[in-house]
Amino acid sequence: MYEAGALAKKLNDTDELLKYYGLMRSLDSTSRRFDRAFVWLRRYYNLKDSLNKAAITSITKIPEISNKDLSLNFDSKTAKPEDKPNTEITADEDDKLKKFKLFFYILLGILAIVCVFLVLIYLKRNNSLKYVQELEEKNLKIQLQNEAFVEQTKHLENVNNVKDKLFSIVSHDLKDSLSSINGFIDLLRDGSLTREEFDNLIPELSENANNASLLLFNLLNWSKSQMQSLKPSPSLFDIQEVFEEKIKLIEQRLESKGIELIDHSLRDFAYADRSMIEIVIQNLLANALKFSRKGDTITISNHISNGSCIISIADTGIGISKHNLDKLFKSNTYSTMGTNNEKGTGLGLSICKELVELNGGKIWVESTVNVGSTFYVQLPKSKTD
Repeated sequence: MYEAGALAKKLNDTDELLKYYGLMRSLDSTSRRFDRAFVWLRRYYNLKDSLNKAAITSITKIPEISNKDLSLNFDSKTAKPEDKPNTEITADEDDKLKKFKLFFYILLGILAIVCVFLVLIYLKRNNSLKYVQELEEKNLKIQLQNEAFVEQTKHLENVNNVKDKLFSIVSHDLKDSLSSINGFIDLLRDGSLTREEFDNLIPELSENANNASLLLFNLLNWSKSQMQSLKPSPSLFDIQEVFEEKIKLIEQRLESKGIELIDHSLRDFAYADRSMIEIVIQNLLANALKFSRKGDTITISNHISNGSCIISIADTGIGISKHNLDKLFKSNTYSTMGTNNEKGTGLGLSICKELVELNGGKIWVESTVNVGSTFYVQLPKSKTD
């Protein structure tokens, strides 16, 4: 086919070239190679125009050319492209191309609209999820605030209940102690006491003063703990030194009640706030003294266990029932009378528990009724993370 076209071009056979161009355009159009078909069509009309200019004086040749054009149509059934006019094929192919372009642009427009629609859906969904997440965070924050408010309300109610009971006890106990001291002073001032009576009243006066002092001491520390102002300042200190200092404070009371104190303490160091642990030991010693009878024994000791310092204060006193053991370290006050009818606020052990836990330690008790009680305090020996 290409050789025929080349031969016609070499021989300058314009009629055959026109047929060749028309045939090639039809074949490429049938094969949907429209770009090449347009090339052949352009060559066809360029050659045809040149022939028309050359034969402008011979009008009779126009029908001949038209007849030749008609012979260029390709009949797919007979495989003879000259059977249909080229002008009809060209118009049909041009219409197909226009329809193809129109379809392509419509499809492109639809795809663009779909993409925009999907982007809008994504943005809307993303905004909705973000809004829902913000609402959930706000609801969670409000819920936490409500829970904190409820907890704070419960704490305040508990504090108020303890405070009411506390001040009722404090007012009564302080009144008794101060009245006793004031009466003793009045007797001294009037000179109505003999030396023997004076000596007999001194232990009772000392007991009242000690009770009032310990009462105020516990009250002050309880008030600080309720205001959350107690912040430990831990350091290494010698447990034995603290025991020695606190024993001196109760020597007279030990003697007056006829109680023996056995000191098995050792020189050993704990890492905690010394002033807080002094409060704990003082309260535990006072508690052991309070519930010991004449002839009973109080034993103090300390040892190392699993890298911790263990302090123990044991007595052979009246002991504590299992029912009352559960009440000892509760935040609400629990108090019983001592063996000599000593009174207390019930705050001592509650304060001890708070102070020990503030220093990263633990406190517990083992007791048997009419056998005695042993209080244990566990403290770290070094700084912990």
